[in-house]
Amino acid sequence: MSKRDEIKKIWTECFKDSREYVDMFFTQVYRDDEAMLLTDQSGVPVSSLLLQRYRMSFHGEEPAVSYIAGAATRRNKRGQGYMSALMVDALRESAVRGDMLCSLIPADEALYFFYRRYGFSTVFYTKEQRFTAFHSFPVKGEYHHVENDMSDEVWCAFDAFQHKRKCYILHSRRDFDNILSDLRTDGGNFVVMARDDEDSGSQIVSMAWGRRQGDILLVTDVMGVDMDARSAAMRQLRCLNGDMPVLLYGHPDDSMGGRLMPRAMGRFVNVGKALSIVAKAYPDFKSKIRVTDDILPDYNSHTFIIDGGRCEINDEYDGHLDFDVKVDVLADIVFSSSAIGSIVRFPSVRPMISLMLD
Repeated sequence: MSKRDEIKKIWTECFKDSREYVDMFFTQVYRDDEAMLLTDQSGVPVSSLLLQRYRMSFHGEEPAVSYIAGAATRRNKRGQGYMSALMVDALRESAVRGDMLCSLIPADEALYFFYRRYGFSTVFYTKEQRFTAFHSFPVKGEYHHVENDMSDEVWCAFDAFQHKRKCYILHSRRDFDNILSDLRTDGGNFVVMARDDEDSGSQIVSMAWGRRQGDILLVTDVMGVDMDARSAAMRQLRCLNGDMPVLLYGHPDDSMGGRLMPRAMGRFVNVGKALSIVAKAYPDFKSKIRVTDDILPDYNSHTFIIDGGRCEINDEYDGHLDFDVKVDVLADIVFSSSAIGSIVRFPSVRPMISLMLD
């Protein structure tokens, strides 16, 4: 069997996805160069994952990052250390290919503790906002629904919206198409709203993704030029799905209220790359940071000196340190809220992840 077929076999055994979804995933999403497969001593494939390639908006730059999807071990081989070995291999591979960060969405709460062993930290959050079945999402402006949601115009609007987010896992055009295929396989709705402008004509101003999850309409993201436009997209989802409670996975910095809930984890695989971007973005920022990383010491176990817009390694430095932390704690600092960042005197930014095929 090919590597793809072996991984598909493990996937089918371990996950409860529909056959339609699995066929879509391994036809459109799967890439051989992102797949990692581990065999036992007799050469039988036992564990697999995909180390997918993404980019992330981060302090004005777009460094390469990775996303681990479909991490699984065959049932009769679990508890023997195969996934642990594969996870370490994946982190090293991510570092070798030049990524700054490795990210993943745990399938359940227990796995948050499992991934902490490998230096992952819960840095991605979502603001859960709940609306009753009677909420109508009123708007002040006039909007109309865009029917052709696969057009280049819709992609360009989406790309503009995602780039307005300060710290966000970015999606390519291929990712965007796969997101829509995944949604439709699941019976969900993608809505695009536009409004007319006297000077420039019809302009796309918002979009939202929703799917029924039991008796709740789950809105996995909503983007738009302003709050009224985003409400128009939510109202359109309401029209397509009837009167049912709505759960929105909102931006973690949304001022509209709601509960801040864990969404995903991140792990630096190249600390120097991250701190260099921070140094460049904040040339007046100065800091001396010692980082310890038991899994990737060559990349991350160093003393980093940030000064004058540059970040340099100086492992001989033995003076005062502003931070002396493990790699997971550094991620907590770098990706904290700006309010917490001001307390610890670091230009922190809260990241967001959405629309992954989790």
